[in-house]
Amino acid sequence: MTIESASTDAPVAKGWVTHLRWIVPIAFLLLVGWLVVRGIDEFDLPEMQRTLLDVPTLPALGVALLALFAVASTGVIDVLIARWLKLPMPTGDVLRLAFVANALANVLNLSGAIGSGIRLLGFSARKIELPLGAALIGLQVLSLPLGLSVIILVALAGGSLPITPAGATRWLAVSILVAAAFYLPAFFVLTARRRLMRWLPRGSDLPPLRLKIVLTLASSVDWILSAAVLYGCLYISGAHVKVGPLLGSFAAAQTLGLVSMIPGGFGVFDGLMLLALTSGGYDNAAILSGLFLFRISYYLLPLLAGLLAGSGMLAERLPGFARTAQRLQTHPLFGVLGLPASLLAGLGMRILAVLTFGAGLVLLASAAIPAVHEHVVVVRANLPLAAVESSYWLSIVTGVVLLGLGRGIDGRLRLAYRLTQPLLVIGAVLAVTKGLHYGESLFLLSIALLLRARKREFTQRAMSLTSLTTFTWLGGLVAVVLAFFAIGVWSVLGDDSFDLWYFGFGEHSSRIGRGLFAAVLGLFAYLIWQFFAVRRPALKLPDRAELERARGVYLETGGGEFAHLSFMGDKHLFWSADNHAVVAYGAVRDRLVALGSPSGPEDTIKRAILEFRRFADAQDRVPVFYEVLEPDLSLYHDLGFDLFKLGELATVRLSEFTLAGKRWEDLRQAVNRSTKENLSFALLEPPFDTVLLSELERVSDAWLADKDAHEKSFSLGHFDAEYFAWSPLALVRRSGELIAFANVLPPYGPNGTASVDLMRHVDDAPRGTMDFLFARVMQWAKDEGHETFSLGMAPLSAVGDNPYARVNERLAALAFQYGGRFYNYQGLRRYKQKFGPEWVGSYLAYPRGTWVPGLLIDIAALVAGGYRRFLIGGR
Repeated sequence: MTIESASTDAPVAKGWVTHLRWIVPIAFLLLVGWLVVRGIDEFDLPEMQRTLLDVPTLPALGVALLALFAVASTGVIDVLIARWLKLPMPTGDVLRLAFVANALANVLNLSGAIGSGIRLLGFSARKIELPLGAALIGLQVLSLPLGLSVIILVALAGGSLPITPAGATRWLAVSILVAAAFYLPAFFVLTARRRLMRWLPRGSDLPPLRLKIVLTLASSVDWILSAAVLYGCLYISGAHVKVGPLLGSFAAAQTLGLVSMIPGGFGVFDGLMLLALTSGGYDNAAILSGLFLFRISYYLLPLLAGLLAGSGMLAERLPGFARTAQRLQTHPLFGVLGLPASLLAGLGMRILAVLTFGAGLVLLASAAIPAVHEHVVVVRANLPLAAVESSYWLSIVTGVVLLGLGRGIDGRLRLAYRLTQPLLVIGAVLAVTKGLHYGESLFLLSIALLLRARKREFTQRAMSLTSLTTFTWLGGLVAVVLAFFAIGVWSVLGDDSFDLWYFGFGEHSSRIGRGLFAAVLGLFAYLIWQFFAVRRPALKLPDRAELERARGVYLETGGGEFAHLSFMGDKHLFWSADNHAVVAYGAVRDRLVALGSPSGPEDTIKRAILEFRRFADAQDRVPVFYEVLEPDLSLYHDLGFDLFKLGELATVRLSEFTLAGKRWEDLRQAVNRSTKENLSFALLEPPFDTVLLSELERVSDAWLADKDAHEKSFSLGHFDAEYFAWSPLALVRRSGELIAFANVLPPYGPNGTASVDLMRHVDDAPRGTMDFLFARVMQWAKDEGHETFSLGMAPLSAVGDNPYARVNERLAALAFQYGGRFYNYQGLRRYKQKFGPEWVGSYLAYPRGTWVPGLLIDIAALVAGGYRRFLIGGR
């Protein structure tokens, strides 16, 4: 195969893999669902409730502790490999990291990515070399199935085959077990081949036989403990299954659960175990109860404990996370896993958001399911009817609001955290008073405890109400409420004696009918709260005093190329925490667009960039720095920004400026011609009288009419008397009549750069008038002792001009080459080139993952004065 054909086939193969990640799990779920429906006649939900209620407390706690120990013991494999690799990390830290990774991977194992990704991030946070960390992860992934293979071999050798119906199904189960059993010898043979183990660190030996045997024993203990937890859950639920047949069924179901690529084998493992044990003559209510307890004890409980143990571990303890994430993205292991590091860093918070949503779901589900008679008797004997009815009604309102608050938790919204905490506690109390649902109450309190452990991470003050993420969460909220409505309506229609206003302890249909109104109330309460409470605060424009304060910073420390544009009054000012640095920025949609780098002492610039980013993040906005120059690029790179080249800025060294020589021939000719045209130049300092301002407005209006243009803003000056009052004006008159002008941008601070901003002239101004103005302003700047003069930007100049440039920049290069019909890119570059300037690259700095074309459109709208002007024009 040629190189070209291989590169062409690679995307096709990758596409097939992506499709298989969806097709295989769905196919498994459909197949298992069909087998379960076909093999099981009915599900007795009330009987399952009674079975769960009859589970003894102390044995249940014992099973829960066994499950925690079982998940924690999986970390022994990590410890064994870490010792062999001589990993410089304490054993306790290895076990803790392994527990967090395994707890989350059991529930969310996306093709093995979650557990491996968390380990790799944890190692990077502790300065472990990537080759060592990747080697541990690779060997751990390979070692984990060894114990399952051993159990299968033992089950086959002892005749403990899965409990399945006779015939083809039994032979299929046996075939699967035989195939899985071959993994053990394959591991020992293949890990002895250097060519297949080349991912180990350079200089490392192949895993010795002793290590492989110990890893096999550790993995076997891990799987046996998992099976023991399942056995205990089934036993206390009343399904006294024999150990041998259970092991065979457990091994087959776990194997197919792994092959299905579904996180935790959810649905596949449960359906197959239910089908197998029901075929063995066991009561399906007891089996369902046991499987439910197994999911709670072995999956949910360790997940909650893992989140608590690893609280903030990935986000708060990962120094230089942006650099780490970028480095990990280039590592082969992350390429195989296909999982962005940023997802892993925020994984704990995302799970807490889902759990908050799940808390609301549990409250609604318990309200939709009729109470068990035994509980009704106890409640009737101890609580008044009004308390039970109120608890039921309020639990529905609380559940609906918690569904919505999941979005705020996902967005780290401080206000959402403050509201969710008391609601979870209230919901826990209501769960007991409405029907003695102690398990539900403990679940809600556990989530409240986990949220409390992550309190410091809730830093956001607002969130976007129109983002896709918000609409997705809102869609989930509406879907659950509609499902609750469907259940309620079904209950009402199925009760011939339904009376909405009948109150009784055991009257379910009337209570759920009234609960529908509670659901509507909760939905409207949440929507009103979301609309009014989490809106972004209004951004205030600076007054004269604040602008004077900013001017003081510019004069003392320098303001860069764009500082003077702050005085247009259309930009907001962000001050650093120490008030030494200032950022001028505009807002469009959910973007905060800073114009240039912060102004202030050099040692405060990096901190100001970071603080501005946090300020934007707290409002769920995107921080962007527009027209960042080359000397500052390393600051933005270090703080996790990506860069897009906008063009080049032309600057002239005034020490080289003279009207003599070929370089300045055009300017010299313009100056010489000015005498013949009777042109005169003047540079006036503010304040300006109303007569002059009227003349300026006449020239400006004529220029706008001739160009069929309207005033710009943000990075381009516009006609405004208050803006002109901050700097000198350069005027060109013909026989005393004003025909051209420009406002001069004075240099700020040491080594400042002079420039001009708003340049306008009448249509019949002589050719070379603006060159004449430029020549006189540059001469003035040189006489004042300034070192450099800026000619402004040449948009898209030297952007994407080589085949190795980024795709977005190469597309921009096409606009530079062929977009002259819409903007004279090349003509502007040629005009400025005749001054022989030095070209400095100008860049857009934006957070990684931001869609650049959409960002450029937003900035274009900001410069145009808003989307209305950008789309339909107008002055």
